[in-house]
Amino acid sequence: MEYKTYSVLIPIPAQLAELPGKFKVKNLSSYTIAPEFSGVIPELKRVFSTLVIACQESNTAVFTLNAADLPDGAWEMTVSESGITAFAGDLTGASYAVNALAQMLFAATITGSPDAALDAVKISDVPRFAVRSFHLDCARHFQEKELVKKFLRILSLHRINTFHWHLVDGSGWRYASKVAPLLDAKGEMCDGQYTVEEVQEIAGYAKSLGITVIPEVDVPGHSHYLLEHYPQFACDPSHPGNEFCLGNPETMEFLKKIFTELMEIFPDSPIIHIGGDEAVTANWDKCPKCQKAMQEKGLSNTRELENAFMVELSRFIVKSGRTPMIWGTCSGQTYPDDTMIQVWLDIREPLKVAPHGNKILYSVHSSLYFDYPANLSEPWATWMFELTEKGVYMTDPYIIWADKVKDNIIGTEACLWTETIPQHRIFAKLFPRITAYSECAWSLPENKEWQDFARRKELLEAAGYFDYVKGI
Repeated sequence: MEYKTYSVLIPIPAQLAELPGKFKVKNLSSYTIAPEFSGVIPELKRVFSTLVIACQESNTAVFTLNAADLPDGAWEMTVSESGITAFAGDLTGASYAVNALAQMLFAATITGSPDAALDAVKISDVPRFAVRSFHLDCARHFQEKELVKKFLRILSLHRINTFHWHLVDGSGWRYASKVAPLLDAKGEMCDGQYTVEEVQEIAGYAKSLGITVIPEVDVPGHSHYLLEHYPQFACDPSHPGNEFCLGNPETMEFLKKIFTELMEIFPDSPIIHIGGDEAVTANWDKCPKCQKAMQEKGLSNTRELENAFMVELSRFIVKSGRTPMIWGTCSGQTYPDDTMIQVWLDIREPLKVAPHGNKILYSVHSSLYFDYPANLSEPWATWMFELTEKGVYMTDPYIIWADKVKDNIIGTEACLWTETIPQHRIFAKLFPRITAYSECAWSLPENKEWQDFARRKELLEAAGYFDYVKGI
Protein backbone atom coordinates (compact mmCIF):
# COMPACT_ATOMS: atom_id res chain seq x y z
CA MET A 1 0.00 0.00 0.00
CA GLU A 2 1.34 3.41 -0.98
CA TYR A 3 1.16 6.18 1.60
CA LYS A 4 2.99 9.36 2.45
CA THR A 5 5.20 9.00 5.51
CA TYR A 6 3.76 12.15 7.08
CA SER A 7 0.24 10.78 6.68
CA VAL A 8 0.76 8.35 9.60
CA LEU A 9 1.18 11.01 12.28
CA ILE A 10 -0.77 10.61 15.54
CA PRO A 11 -2.05 12.94 16.83
CA ILE A 12 -2.90 14.51 13.51
CA PRO A 13 -1.14 17.90 13.12
CA ALA A 14 -2.90 21.22 12.77
CA GLN A 15 -1.43 21.90 9.30
CA LEU A 16 0.33 19.79 6.66
CA ALA A 17 1.64 21.10 3.34
CA GLU A 18 3.07 18.61 0.84
CA LEU A 19 6.39 19.54 -0.78
CA PRO A 20 8.09 18.00 -3.82
CA GLY A 21 10.73 15.32 -3.43
CA LYS A 22 11.92 12.89 -0.77
CA PHE A 23 14.67 12.71 1.82
CA LYS A 24 16.59 9.42 1.88
CA VAL A 25 16.89 8.00 5.38
CA LYS A 26 20.43 6.69 4.71
CA ASN A 27 21.53 10.34 4.41
CA LEU A 28 20.45 11.04 8.01
CA SER A 29 24.01 11.12 9.33
CA SER A 30 24.22 14.07 11.70
CA TYR A 31 22.07 16.21 13.99
CA THR A 32 22.28 19.34 16.08
CA ILE A 33 19.95 20.30 18.92
CA ALA A 34 19.59 23.74 20.50
CA PRO A 35 21.20 23.66 23.99
CA GLU A 36 17.89 24.37 25.74
CA PHE A 37 16.43 21.25 24.10
CA SER A 38 19.23 18.86 25.11
CA GLY A 39 16.69 16.90 27.14
CA VAL A 40 15.33 15.35 23.93
CA ILE A 41 18.66 13.83 22.90
CA PRO A 42 18.22 10.52 24.81
CA GLU A 43 14.91 9.87 23.04
CA LEU A 44 16.38 10.86 19.68
CA LYS A 45 19.28 8.47 20.20
CA ARG A 46 16.84 5.73 21.20
CA VAL A 47 14.99 6.20 17.91
CA PHE A 48 18.18 6.05 15.87
CA SER A 49 19.43 3.01 17.78
CA THR A 50 16.13 1.16 17.34
CA LEU A 51 16.07 1.81 13.61
CA VAL A 52 19.85 1.25 13.18
CA ILE A 53 20.42 4.76 11.88
CA ALA A 54 24.02 5.92 12.28
CA CYS A 55 23.31 9.54 13.13
CA GLN A 56 25.76 11.52 15.27
CA GLU A 57 25.80 14.97 16.85
CA SER A 58 27.54 17.51 14.62
CA ASN A 59 27.79 21.25 13.95
CA THR A 60 26.85 20.70 10.32
CA ALA A 61 23.67 18.73 10.62
CA VAL A 62 21.17 17.01 8.37
CA PHE A 63 18.59 17.19 11.16
CA THR A 64 18.39 20.47 13.07
CA LEU A 65 16.11 21.36 16.00
CA ASN A 66 16.14 25.03 16.99
CA ALA A 67 14.18 27.32 19.31
CA ALA A 68 11.57 29.71 17.93
CA ASP A 69 8.87 32.06 19.14
CA LEU A 70 6.08 29.52 19.24
CA PRO A 71 3.36 28.76 21.84
CA ASP A 72 4.01 26.17 24.55
CA GLY A 73 3.97 22.68 23.05
CA ALA A 74 3.95 23.94 19.47
CA TRP A 75 6.44 22.75 16.88
CA GLU A 76 7.20 23.03 13.17
CA MET A 77 9.13 20.78 10.82
CA THR A 78 10.21 20.90 7.20
CA VAL A 79 11.42 17.77 5.42
CA SER A 80 13.16 18.47 2.11
CA GLU A 81 15.46 16.59 -0.23
CA SER A 82 18.49 18.11 1.53
CA GLY A 83 17.54 17.60 5.16
CA ILE A 84 15.16 18.12 8.06
CA THR A 85 14.70 21.31 10.06
CA ALA A 86 12.48 21.63 13.12
CA PHE A 87 11.55 24.43 15.51
CA ALA A 88 9.86 24.45 18.90
CA GLY A 89 8.76 27.00 21.45
CA ASP A 90 9.73 24.96 24.53
CA LEU A 91 11.12 21.61 25.60
CA THR A 92 7.80 19.82 25.30
CA GLY A 93 7.35 21.11 21.75
CA ALA A 94 10.85 19.90 20.94
CA SER A 95 10.05 16.44 22.29
CA TYR A 96 6.86 16.35 20.20
CA ALA A 97 8.87 17.21 17.09
CA VAL A 98 11.26 14.34 17.83
CA ASN A 99 8.31 12.02 18.36
CA ALA A 100 6.77 13.04 15.03
CA LEU A 101 10.09 12.40 13.30
CA ALA A 102 10.21 8.96 14.96
CA GLN A 103 6.77 8.04 13.62
CA MET A 104 7.72 9.09 10.09
CA LEU A 105 11.02 7.17 10.27
CA PHE A 106 9.24 4.02 11.43
CA ALA A 107 6.81 4.36 8.54
CA ALA A 108 9.63 4.96 6.04
CA THR A 109 11.66 1.95 7.18
CA ILE A 110 8.77 -0.53 7.41
CA THR A 111 10.29 -2.86 4.77
CA GLY A 112 13.94 -2.35 5.69
CA SER A 113 14.68 -1.13 2.19
CA PRO A 114 18.03 0.68 1.72
CA ASP A 115 16.10 3.21 -0.36
CA ALA A 116 13.77 4.18 2.52
CA ALA A 117 12.79 7.83 2.34
CA LEU A 118 10.69 10.47 4.06
CA ASP A 119 8.22 12.36 1.90
CA ALA A 120 8.91 16.09 1.82
CA VAL A 121 6.48 18.13 3.86
CA LYS A 122 6.02 21.25 5.96
CA ILE A 123 4.23 20.68 9.26
CA SER A 124 2.92 23.28 11.71
CA ASP A 125 1.41 21.95 14.90
CA VAL A 126 -0.03 23.36 18.10
CA PRO A 127 -2.13 21.69 20.84
CA ARG A 128 -5.84 22.29 21.05
CA PHE A 129 -5.78 22.17 24.87
CA ALA A 130 -3.06 23.51 27.15
CA VAL A 131 -3.63 20.72 29.69
CA ARG A 132 -3.58 17.13 28.44
CA SER A 133 -3.62 15.07 31.57
CA PHE A 134 -3.61 11.45 32.67
CA HIS A 135 -4.48 10.21 36.15
CA LEU A 136 -3.12 7.12 37.90
CA ASP A 137 -4.55 5.70 41.10
CA CYS A 138 -1.70 4.18 43.13
CA ALA A 139 -3.78 4.10 46.32
CA ARG A 140 -5.95 1.04 45.59
CA HIS A 141 -3.42 -1.14 43.78
CA PHE A 142 0.11 0.12 44.34
CA GLN A 143 2.36 0.73 41.32
CA GLU A 144 6.11 0.29 41.77
CA LYS A 145 8.49 3.16 41.04
CA GLU A 146 9.92 1.83 37.78
CA LEU A 147 6.47 1.05 36.43
CA VAL A 148 5.32 4.62 37.15
CA LYS A 149 8.38 5.96 35.32
CA LYS A 150 7.62 3.75 32.31
CA PHE A 151 4.01 4.96 32.50
CA LEU A 152 5.28 8.57 32.36
CA ARG A 153 7.48 7.91 29.33
CA ILE A 154 4.51 6.44 27.49
CA LEU A 155 2.46 9.51 28.40
CA SER A 156 5.15 11.83 27.03
CA LEU A 157 5.22 9.92 23.72
CA HIS A 158 1.49 10.60 23.44
CA ARG A 159 1.92 14.36 24.08
CA ILE A 160 0.35 14.19 27.51
CA ASN A 161 1.85 16.97 29.60
CA THR A 162 0.21 16.51 33.02
CA PHE A 163 0.25 13.59 35.47
CA HIS A 164 -2.46 13.55 38.15
CA TRP A 165 -1.11 11.28 40.88
CA HIS A 166 -3.80 9.85 43.17
CA LEU A 167 -1.51 8.93 46.05
CA VAL A 168 -3.93 8.29 48.89
CA ASP A 169 -7.43 6.95 49.38
CA GLY A 170 -9.46 4.88 51.78
CA SER A 171 -7.54 1.80 50.64
CA GLY A 172 -4.00 3.00 51.34
CA TRP A 173 -1.56 5.85 51.90
CA ARG A 174 1.22 5.55 49.36
CA TYR A 175 3.92 8.01 50.45
CA ALA A 176 5.83 8.05 53.74
CA SER A 177 4.54 10.99 55.78
CA LYS A 178 6.37 12.57 58.70
CA VAL A 179 3.15 14.35 59.69
CA ALA A 180 1.28 11.03 59.89
CA PRO A 181 3.97 8.39 60.53
CA LEU A 182 1.46 5.72 61.55
CA LEU A 183 0.39 5.44 57.90
CA ASP A 184 2.51 2.53 56.74
CA ALA A 185 2.88 0.43 53.60
CA LYS A 186 -0.12 -1.75 54.36
CA GLY A 187 -3.02 -1.47 51.95
CA GLU A 188 -6.53 -2.85 51.66
CA MET A 189 -5.91 -4.41 48.22
CA CYS A 190 -2.13 -4.70 48.26
CA ASP A 191 0.85 -3.36 50.18
CA GLY A 192 3.34 -0.73 49.05
CA GLN A 193 4.58 2.76 49.82
CA TYR A 194 7.02 5.22 48.25
CA THR A 195 9.73 6.91 50.26
CA VAL A 196 9.83 10.69 49.89
CA GLU A 197 13.01 10.24 47.86
CA GLU A 198 11.24 7.87 45.46
CA VAL A 199 8.32 10.27 45.06
CA GLN A 200 10.72 13.09 44.24
CA GLU A 201 12.67 10.88 41.82
CA ILE A 202 9.45 10.11 39.94
CA ALA A 203 8.44 13.78 39.96
CA GLY A 204 11.90 14.75 38.69
CA TYR A 205 11.65 12.22 35.89
CA ALA A 206 8.24 13.62 34.93
CA LYS A 207 9.75 17.12 34.80
CA SER A 208 12.53 15.91 32.50
CA LEU A 209 9.81 14.69 30.11
CA GLY A 210 7.97 18.03 30.20
CA ILE A 211 5.20 16.60 32.40
CA THR A 212 3.70 18.57 35.29
CA VAL A 213 2.64 16.53 38.34
CA ILE A 214 -0.64 17.22 40.16
CA PRO A 215 -0.43 15.37 43.50
CA GLU A 216 -3.69 14.56 45.28
CA VAL A 217 -4.68 13.94 48.88
CA ASP A 218 -8.42 13.28 48.74
CA VAL A 219 -10.45 14.73 51.65
CA PRO A 220 -12.82 14.93 53.49
CA GLY A 221 -14.13 11.56 52.23
CA HIS A 222 -12.16 8.54 51.01
CA SER A 223 -10.22 8.69 54.27
CA HIS A 224 -10.97 5.56 56.28
CA TYR A 225 -7.39 4.24 56.04
CA LEU A 226 -6.06 7.40 57.68
CA LEU A 227 -8.89 7.61 60.21
CA GLU A 228 -8.30 4.02 61.33
CA HIS A 229 -4.81 5.14 62.36
CA TYR A 230 -5.85 8.60 63.59
CA PRO A 231 -9.44 8.13 64.85
CA GLN A 232 -9.37 11.41 66.81
CA PHE A 233 -10.18 13.17 63.52
CA ALA A 234 -13.35 11.13 62.92
CA CYS A 235 -16.85 12.03 64.10
CA ASP A 236 -17.00 8.78 66.09
CA PRO A 237 -13.50 7.53 67.01
CA SER A 238 -14.91 4.08 67.86
CA HIS A 239 -16.30 3.76 64.32
CA PRO A 240 -14.14 6.09 62.20
CA GLY A 241 -15.88 5.66 58.85
CA ASN A 242 -14.68 7.39 55.67
CA GLU A 243 -15.08 11.09 56.44
CA PHE A 244 -13.11 13.54 58.55
CA CYS A 245 -15.06 15.32 61.27
CA LEU A 246 -15.80 18.80 59.92
CA GLY A 247 -16.73 20.22 63.32
CA ASN A 248 -13.44 19.39 65.01
CA PRO A 249 -11.11 22.40 64.64
CA GLU A 250 -8.10 20.08 64.98
CA THR A 251 -9.10 18.42 61.70
CA MET A 252 -8.31 21.50 59.63
CA GLU A 253 -5.03 22.11 61.45
CA PHE A 254 -3.98 18.51 60.85
CA LEU A 255 -4.85 18.69 57.14
CA LYS A 256 -2.99 21.97 56.74
CA LYS A 257 0.11 20.19 58.03
CA ILE A 258 -0.52 17.31 55.60
CA PHE A 259 -0.85 19.65 52.63
CA THR A 260 2.14 21.73 53.71
CA GLU A 261 4.17 18.53 53.68
CA LEU A 262 2.73 17.58 50.27
CA MET A 263 3.70 20.96 48.82
CA GLU A 264 7.22 20.59 50.23
CA ILE A 265 7.54 17.16 48.58
CA PHE A 266 6.25 18.59 45.27
CA PRO A 267 7.84 22.07 45.03
CA ASP A 268 7.37 22.19 41.24
CA SER A 269 3.64 21.36 41.26
CA PRO A 270 1.59 24.52 40.63
CA ILE A 271 -1.71 22.65 41.18
CA ILE A 272 -2.57 20.73 44.35
CA HIS A 273 -5.61 18.46 44.22
CA ILE A 274 -7.55 18.40 47.50
CA GLY A 275 -10.18 15.82 46.52
CA GLY A 276 -13.70 16.73 47.59
CA ASP A 277 -15.75 13.94 46.04
CA GLU A 278 -18.18 11.26 47.19
CA ALA A 279 -18.25 12.17 50.90
CA VAL A 280 -21.28 10.77 52.72
CA THR A 281 -23.11 13.05 55.17
CA ALA A 282 -24.51 10.37 57.52
CA ASN A 283 -21.88 10.75 60.25
CA TRP A 284 -21.89 14.56 59.98
CA ASP A 285 -25.68 14.63 60.31
CA LYS A 286 -25.53 12.96 63.73
CA CYS A 287 -22.21 14.39 64.96
CA PRO A 288 -22.62 16.99 67.76
CA LYS A 289 -19.43 18.81 66.73
CA CYS A 290 -20.53 19.04 63.09
CA GLN A 291 -24.03 20.16 64.06
CA LYS A 292 -22.60 22.85 66.34
CA ALA A 293 -20.23 24.10 63.62
CA MET A 294 -23.10 24.19 61.13
CA GLN A 295 -25.23 26.31 63.49
CA GLU A 296 -22.36 28.67 64.33
CA LYS A 297 -21.75 29.31 60.64
CA GLY A 298 -25.46 29.81 59.92
CA LEU A 299 -25.60 26.90 57.49
CA SER A 300 -28.70 24.90 56.71
CA ASN A 301 -27.20 21.43 56.12
CA THR A 302 -23.98 19.46 56.37
CA ARG A 303 -23.37 19.60 52.63
CA GLU A 304 -22.99 23.36 53.04
CA LEU A 305 -20.65 22.67 55.98
CA GLU A 306 -18.57 20.44 53.72
CA ASN A 307 -18.40 23.23 51.17
CA ALA A 308 -17.27 25.77 53.79
CA PHE A 309 -14.61 23.31 54.96
CA MET A 310 -13.26 22.76 51.45
CA VAL A 311 -13.32 26.47 50.65
CA GLU A 312 -11.20 27.14 53.76
CA LEU A 313 -8.76 24.43 52.70
CA SER A 314 -8.63 25.88 49.19
CA ARG A 315 -7.80 29.33 50.68
CA PHE A 316 -4.88 27.74 52.51
CA ILE A 317 -3.57 26.28 49.23
CA VAL A 318 -3.90 29.68 47.51
CA LYS A 319 -2.08 31.46 50.36
CA SER A 320 0.69 28.90 49.96
CA GLY A 321 1.20 30.05 46.37
CA ARG A 322 -0.47 27.11 44.62
CA THR A 323 -3.74 26.56 42.77
CA PRO A 324 -6.29 24.23 44.37
CA MET A 325 -8.22 21.70 42.33
CA ILE A 326 -11.32 19.83 43.47
CA TRP A 327 -13.52 17.09 42.05
CA GLY A 328 -16.85 18.44 40.85
CA THR A 329 -19.88 16.91 42.55
CA CYS A 330 -22.96 18.26 40.73
CA SER A 331 -24.28 19.04 44.25
CA GLY A 332 -24.88 22.71 43.51
CA GLN A 333 -22.04 23.96 45.75
CA THR A 334 -19.72 26.64 44.41
CA TYR A 335 -16.08 27.56 45.00
CA PRO A 336 -13.98 30.71 44.53
CA ASP A 337 -13.08 31.26 40.90
CA ASP A 338 -9.38 30.60 41.54
CA THR A 339 -10.23 26.97 42.37
CA MET A 340 -10.06 24.58 39.44
CA ILE A 341 -12.92 22.12 39.09
CA GLN A 342 -12.42 18.65 37.69
CA VAL A 343 -15.75 17.57 36.19
CA TRP A 344 -16.30 13.82 36.06
CA LEU A 345 -19.89 12.89 36.78
CA ASP A 346 -21.98 14.41 34.01
CA ILE A 347 -21.52 16.06 30.60
CA ARG A 348 -23.70 18.95 31.81
CA GLU A 349 -21.46 19.72 34.76
CA PRO A 350 -19.35 22.31 32.85
CA LEU A 351 -22.55 24.28 32.25
CA LYS A 352 -23.05 24.53 36.02
CA VAL A 353 -19.43 25.44 36.77
CA ALA A 354 -18.61 27.89 33.97
CA PRO A 355 -20.92 30.76 35.12
CA HIS A 356 -18.94 30.97 38.37
CA GLY A 357 -15.67 31.61 36.50
CA ASN A 358 -13.81 28.45 37.54
CA LYS A 359 -11.36 26.82 35.16
CA ILE A 360 -12.45 23.28 34.28
CA LEU A 361 -10.58 20.03 33.65
CA TYR A 362 -12.86 17.67 31.72
CA SER A 363 -12.84 14.02 32.85
CA VAL A 364 -16.41 12.79 32.42
CA HIS A 365 -16.32 9.12 33.36
CA SER A 366 -18.38 7.68 30.52
CA SER A 367 -15.78 8.94 28.02
CA LEU A 368 -12.46 9.07 29.85
CA TYR A 369 -12.30 6.52 32.69
CA PHE A 370 -9.79 3.94 31.50
CA ASP A 371 -10.64 1.46 34.25
CA TYR A 372 -13.92 0.93 32.39
CA PRO A 373 -13.76 -2.15 30.15
CA ALA A 374 -12.62 -1.71 26.56
CA ASN A 375 -14.73 -4.80 25.86
CA LEU A 376 -17.01 -6.86 28.05
CA SER A 377 -14.63 -9.81 28.25
CA GLU A 378 -12.83 -7.81 30.94
CA PRO A 379 -13.83 -7.75 34.60
CA TRP A 380 -16.00 -4.77 35.36
CA ALA A 381 -17.95 -3.28 38.24
CA THR A 382 -21.67 -2.53 38.25
CA TRP A 383 -21.17 1.22 37.84
CA MET A 384 -19.00 0.89 34.72
CA PHE A 385 -19.83 1.37 31.06
CA GLU A 386 -18.11 -0.27 28.13
CA LEU A 387 -15.62 2.31 26.88
CA THR A 388 -14.21 1.42 23.48
CA GLU A 389 -11.31 3.03 21.69
CA LYS A 390 -13.78 4.78 19.39
CA GLY A 391 -15.73 6.01 22.41
CA VAL A 392 -12.59 7.73 23.72
CA TYR A 393 -11.79 9.14 20.28
CA MET A 394 -15.20 10.72 19.85
CA THR A 395 -14.97 12.67 23.13
CA ASP A 396 -15.28 16.45 22.86
CA PRO A 397 -15.34 18.46 26.11
CA TYR A 398 -17.41 21.21 24.51
CA ILE A 399 -20.19 18.77 23.55
CA ILE A 400 -22.61 21.22 21.88
CA TRP A 401 -22.02 24.13 24.25
CA ALA A 402 -18.75 25.63 23.02
CA ASP A 403 -20.08 29.18 23.36
CA LYS A 404 -20.83 28.59 27.05
CA VAL A 405 -17.84 26.53 28.23
CA LYS A 406 -14.94 27.12 25.82
CA ASP A 407 -13.35 29.91 27.86
CA ASN A 408 -13.39 27.81 31.03
CA ILE A 409 -12.23 24.36 29.89
CA ILE A 410 -8.44 24.23 30.09
CA GLY A 411 -8.13 20.64 28.94
CA THR A 412 -8.93 16.99 29.43
CA GLU A 413 -7.90 14.19 31.73
CA ALA A 414 -8.19 10.45 31.29
CA CYS A 415 -8.39 8.58 34.60
CA LEU A 416 -7.15 5.11 35.47
CA TRP A 417 -8.63 4.02 38.78
CA THR A 418 -7.35 0.71 40.09
CA GLU A 419 -10.08 -0.93 42.18
CA THR A 420 -10.05 -3.75 39.60
CA ILE A 421 -6.62 -3.12 38.05
CA PRO A 422 -3.58 -4.80 39.65
CA GLN A 423 -0.15 -3.58 38.60
CA HIS A 424 0.37 -6.17 35.86
CA ARG A 425 -2.74 -4.93 33.97
CA ILE A 426 -1.83 -1.23 33.84
CA PHE A 427 -0.46 -1.18 30.31
CA ALA A 428 -3.21 -3.47 29.04
CA LYS A 429 -5.62 -0.72 30.13
CA LEU A 430 -3.57 2.01 28.44
CA PHE A 431 -3.37 0.43 24.99
CA PRO A 432 -4.87 0.92 22.50
CA ARG A 433 -7.10 3.64 23.94
CA ILE A 434 -4.31 6.03 24.95
CA THR A 435 -3.57 6.65 21.26
CA ALA A 436 -7.16 7.73 20.69
CA TYR A 437 -7.00 9.91 23.79
CA SER A 438 -3.82 11.55 22.52
CA GLU A 439 -5.57 12.77 19.38
CA CYS A 440 -8.69 13.71 21.34
CA ALA A 441 -6.66 15.95 23.66
CA TRP A 442 -4.31 17.42 21.05
CA SER A 443 -5.92 17.77 17.64
CA LEU A 444 -8.49 20.15 16.25
CA PRO A 445 -11.88 18.44 15.87
CA GLU A 446 -12.17 19.50 12.23
CA ASN A 447 -8.99 17.53 11.45
CA LYS A 448 -10.18 14.35 13.16
CA GLU A 449 -11.90 11.44 11.43
CA TRP A 450 -12.24 7.99 12.95
CA GLN A 451 -11.53 5.90 9.85
CA ASP A 452 -8.47 7.97 9.01
CA PHE A 453 -7.21 7.63 12.60
CA ALA A 454 -7.69 3.84 12.46
CA ARG A 455 -5.72 3.71 9.20
CA ARG A 456 -2.84 5.74 10.65
CA LYS A 457 -2.72 3.61 13.78
CA GLU A 458 -2.69 0.38 11.78
CA LEU A 459 0.26 1.62 9.71
CA LEU A 460 2.26 2.63 12.78
CA GLU A 461 1.47 -0.67 14.44
CA ALA A 462 2.62 -2.60 11.37
CA ALA A 463 5.81 -0.53 11.30
CA GLY A 464 6.67 -1.56 14.87
CA TYR A 465 6.22 1.91 16.35
CA PHE A 466 3.98 0.85 19.24
CA ASP A 467 6.42 -1.89 20.24
CA TYR A 468 9.02 0.88 20.47
CA VAL A 469 6.68 2.99 22.61
CA LYS A 470 6.05 0.08 24.98
CA GLY A 471 9.76 -0.62 25.24
CA ILE A 472 9.48 -4.04 23.62
